[in-house]
Amino acid sequence: MSILVALLLAQAGANAAQLPPPSAAVAENITVIGSRLDDWKGGVYKRDGKLTCRIEESSGDTEIDMIRCGAMIRCFTPMTETMDAVAQADLPTRERNRQLSHLAQSAQPCLDAAHKIGVRMLAEKRVAE
Repeated sequence: MSILVALLLAQAGANAAQLPPPSAAVAENITVIGSRLDDWKGGVYKRDGKLTCRIEESSGDTEIDMIRCGAMIRCFTPMTETMDAVAQADLPTRERNRQLSHLAQSAQPCLDAAHKIGVRMLAEKRVAE
């Protein structure tokens, strides 16, 4: 992922609500990018102590894939220690999964905002090219 995209995604939560309405061309690109993301499947896992994106089914476009990967890394990184503690706790599997699911759900507003700004940024970039 480019450094610029990573930095801009870092501001996603603060900036997503402040965006003016997109132009018609940008709105069309947002729709196309969104439909390509519908086919994306993946997640995050730890490698060498850091969260890493795992793409199971690509959208077919690296820049689009990075929107989802960047959002997940940005939003799950702050809760990594908590998730690790729950995963390593001596809990019944059902309770462990419930707690991990609850933590993942708590990241949803962050994921939604990062996704929205990432799609918008890529749409604007592509219209400008």
